[in-house]
Amino acid sequence: MNDNAESFSIPAEIKQEAQEATLRLLLAKSKRVYEKEMVEFDNWRKKRGLGEGAITEEVLLAYFFNVEEHFAASSMWTKYSMLKSMLKVHKGIDISKYGKLTSYLKVGSRKYKTKKAKILERNQIEEFLKKAPDVEYLQVKVALILGVAGACRCNELTFLDISDVQDKGPSWKKLFSVNAVEMCRKYISLRPKAAGRRFFLRYVDGKCTTQHVGINTISKTFSKVASFLGLPDPESFTGHGMRRSSATLLANAGGDITTVKRHGGWKSTTVAENYIEESLSSKMAIAEKIQVLPNVGEVVGPSSTSETPHRVNMNSGQNNKVVFELNVNVNINNNSK
Repeated sequence: MNDNAESFSIPAEIKQEAQEATLRLLLAKSKRVYEKEMVEFDNWRKKRGLGEGAITEEVLLAYFFNVEEHFAASSMWTKYSMLKSMLKVHKGIDISKYGKLTSYLKVGSRKYKTKKAKILERNQIEEFLKKAPDVEYLQVKVALILGVAGACRCNELTFLDISDVQDKGPSWKKLFSVNAVEMCRKYISLRPKAAGRRFFLRYVDGKCTTQHVGINTISKTFSKVASFLGLPDPESFTGHGMRRSSATLLANAGGDITTVKRHGGWKSTTVAENYIEESLSSKMAIAEKIQVLPNVGEVVGPSSTSETPHRVNMNSGQNNKVVFELNVNVNINNNSK
């Protein structure tokens, strides 16, 4: 400590300004969102006839009790975090000390069950690839093929570069029971020369334009497939379903959890397992095995008729780059969890 420094207590005004400066530094981009949350809380208090000083643990418990039906558990914690910051800075109230409030939010988190994206079965994907007319659905087909083959995210497909797609010549394999690679070749052949770097281009009446396909269009790929197949509630089939379907198909084909983790780039076994849906085809295969009684002492192993999945290599790297080779080798470099 400097010998010339005087020992003194920091005035409350200085502390307040320091807190506001810290908040401004931390919330440069999200300040408006934090302020909006504070306004919503203040408006709720006014409607309930609560004065300016009525910010207690009981009041906050009542507030979160009233809004929880409109928000998921994760959103409730986000609202709590924003209010905690705003109340500490502007009111000098530290709600992190409110044990009943945090316990209430934890109980809500345990009761909440996340909605998993719906998947498509192998036969459903094959039916779409076979029956949907190319003149209208070729771009959707190619997005579906690459998305499921590589467990791709919508943003990865959206920003897929044309240089990432390589035709390896006559050596190719069939994905599913259709010539999926030929569909990719057909789509590539329709690209205008001045189309830019993006792989996916707007496709209308059997022709590609120079307009890039946006992430909203890519995210509706699964919904369009479900709609064509006449599945109920097609809008509930989100773009994330391609990743879940990919993991499920790989697991159903005999891939172990290590293979599934490498395929999707997941480090956590728990996260990878959450991506695997117990599909109808998997349940039927298990039921068939149960009905076939083995001889005493015989070990029942995996069915010899199980399909071998396409070859997929997942390598950890610094770029979120998707490479789809037309002999159905998929290499995805990403740092995703």
